Amino acid sequence: MAKAAPGPAAKDLVTQHLAQQEFAPNLVELMQYAKRETGKSEFAQGKELMRLRRGIGRLAVDEYFMYRLYDDRLYSDETREAFLSEKLHWPICAKCADPQWRATTEDKWLAYTLLAQFGQRVPRTLAVVDSSQRSFAATPKLASADDLARFLASAPLPIFVKPNAELGSFGAILIKRFEGGRAVIDGDRSFTPEELMRDVFGGRTYLLQEVVRNHPDIARFADHVATIRTMNLVWPDRIETPFTLIKIPVGANIADNYWRKGNLIADVDPETGVIRRAVSGKGAELKLHETHPLTGLPLVGLQLPMWRELRAANEACARAYAPVRYQSLDIALTPDGPAIIEINSGGSFMLAQIASGRGFLTPSVRSFFEASGWDFKKHR
Repeated sequence: MAKAAPGPAAKDLVTQHLAQQEFAPNLVELMQYAKRETGKSEFAQGKELMRLRRGIGRLAVDEYFMYRLYDDRLYSDETREAFLSEKLHWPICAKCADPQWRATTEDKWLAYTLLAQFGQRVPRTLAVVDSSQRSFAATPKLASADDLARFLASAPLPIFVKPNAELGSFGAILIKRFEGGRAVIDGDRSFTPEELMRDVFGGRTYLLQEVVRNHPDIARFADHVATIRTMNLVWPDRIETPFTLIKIPVGANIADNYWRKGNLIADVDPETGVIRRAVSGKGAELKLHETHPLTGLPLVGLQLPMWRELRAANEACARAYAPVRYQSLDIALTPDGPAIIEINSGGSFMLAQIASGRGFLTPSVRSFFEASGWDFKKHR
């Protein structure tokens, strides 16, 4: 005997329950969109969503729609269970890192200094803006607007400027020219040194660096530096890199972070360096790209250059930072070889899951996190 379809009251209870959860904006609209796309009813979506919220991945409502997990053409129950909520990222990272070593990843100047001692190529820091009593060894320190003006008058412009302690390129700018006592930055806005110190730097520490140039093969489709994101698990007896991505800045974007509108992210085979899938956007706006949207150059199937050298640099850095057992690196491929742009404690599950279309929790990743002390059953 066929089961009766759920009545309006049952549907309303599901929707009301989900709407009370965090990160559930426009729930009805999202469910209606998913139903139009796939034919899956709101009730079926709600049941699936609640199961995933209570599962080991602890997915939030918006994440269910962001990854299009409602689409049975893309996912089975088993593959959905492999997706991890971003809200688990920092709690899991805390289990996977010595806190003292983790702190060194959050200070970019210190991280560059350490990596250089291990023989790694890093961006050249020309000066540091800092008004505290801290010393930066041989790196010139700019503590005032006058210091900054003198530096810009003779600096090899353009230069890339980024906060010493921020994540995700927030606060980064490109100083293109210094003319008439004003610094011209990306978007052709201009500031006096006093305005930069007060309104842009705001008392925080900033690094002023030479602009990193892409390898010619990368420069064909990226005007600004594109980085390879490697996601490393440091086991007692080996380094494993389960996910590798390339972040591609598009158009006038000065940085490759995915939150910048129009940028692409692509899943890369960690062994071969071949791009397997490239996307922009997320959720209903997710688009697959076989080719670059502006240049038309092929992306999927593209062999990235210097892959053997990149893998060697990644492993050397992973070993140098072995106490940070779950880590990610952003590595630029330059004409002179791989350059380490950043090392991070942990690494966004979201980026890997959007780029690859797969859940981050592979059997190996799960074993690693559990061996590091994370109890998925306890945190369900």
